[in-house]
Amino acid sequence: MLSIHDLTSVKIEHYQGAYIQHEAYVKYPLNADINGRNVLLLDDVCDSGDTFTVGVEHIRQCGKVNEMRTAALHLKTVSKYIPDFYVEEVSEWRWLIYPWAVTEDLSSMLAKMQLTNPDVTLLQRLIKQRHDIDVSPRQIEDALMLLQGAEK
Repeated sequence: MLSIHDLTSVKIEHYQGAYIQHEAYVKYPLNADINGRNVLLLDDVCDSGDTFTVGVEHIRQCGKVNEMRTAALHLKTVSKYIPDFYVEEVSEWRWLIYPWAVTEDLSSMLAKMQLTNPDVTLLQRLIKQRHDIDVSPRQIEDALMLLQGAEK
């Protein structure tokens, strides 16, 4: 939509689904020549700020950029890192579920429940009770399929 076709990515993990890991780390490093380039490091949410801190350091180790900026859709006020750009500030802490992460987040919540022979209707009710999230039967089924694939 922005006519920007020169893109690459780096994967930094800090959460596994809806649950935090010990510390943020680069899982898949940058694989591009960024020397002399302008770089925008983008993430959906700036929560603790750890992912941005690790990402900025990783970019600096990968080359000498012309200019680097950071951006996020949401900035939580508890963050130790403030991106250069953000769309919305979140002052009351809450878990944000983005459309591209629904299945992953739900599957991690369901895995923590450790239920045998899960019933979709029961799981819908439990997710609502425990997390105040309304989910469709299809979303539950997709999350269960992801869990089954992870077990193999």
